[in-house]
Amino acid sequence: MARFWDWSNNAVNSATRGATALDAEEAGLEAVELYTQTAMVLGLVAPEGRRLSDILNSNSRLPVRDARSISIVHEVEGSERGGWTSLATQDILFAMPPEHASPRQMKIHRRQHRIRIGTGPYRIVGTAHVLPGMKLDPYVLRSRMRFLALTDAYVTSTTDPLWERAATVVLVNVQPLEELTEVLTIS
Repeated sequence: MARFWDWSNNAVNSATRGATALDAEEAGLEAVELYTQTAMVLGLVAPEGRRLSDILNSNSRLPVRDARSISIVHEVEGSERGGWTSLATQDILFAMPPEHASPRQMKIHRRQHRIRIGTGPYRIVGTAHVLPGMKLDPYVLRSRMRFLALTDAYVTSTTDPLWERAATVVLVNVQPLEELTEVLTIS
């Protein structure tokens, strides 16, 4: 069987860092689920006090530690990689970060819209939080950000009717969007 994932070179060379720095870093790692066209990737990220949405919107690669992929392609095996590796953010359809509250100073009043998104083999329904006056048009979104945060999200697969997930937050890559439909304006 073929292996679907071609891991890139280590994003961070842990051998060159001291044990103390590595121990401190491990204490600050957070679990994340990343979904691509062909797999779910589980691993740890080092947020360093930032939200995952900020990291994804400002970087072209996401460093992931101890990444493990689970293939969604029939007859293709997943893979595992110990240590650090990185994934191109353009390959990530959506991410499910760990649940935590952002500091008060990072919160900005945003309009809330319940939307439905189609991306790859997934359909996502959730609440988008956008700045007042910003349109929920894929072209406008692509010009302003890479990943759109959806809260109270529900994700289903178009290829597996039994697969579904609910998440507090889902970060959706706006570049490969196939569908974006506003269901309801909340505020």
